[in-house]
Amino acid sequence: MTRSDDRRPPATEARLDELEARLAQQDQSVLELSDEVYRQQRQIAQLEEQLRALGARFDALATRESPSNPADEIPPHY
Repeated sequence: MTRSDDRRPPATEARLDELEARLAQQDQSVLELSDEVYRQQRQIAQLEEQLRALGARFDALATRESPSNPADEIPPHY
């Protein structure tokens, strides 16, 4: 018993092979893009955390009490 697939014209077989190769390349591209998006999401999360930490440090420095009289301030070389 022969299958109808076994009787395809050579041009159809070549076209099918080309489409399968293109699909495999597209699958690989999708995987690579997915990996890159994941990496970028992790990097964005890390940068957001660093930004929050810097913002908190800035706020702490901004609200820190500074000497009201410049004469009471300790010179930087001490």
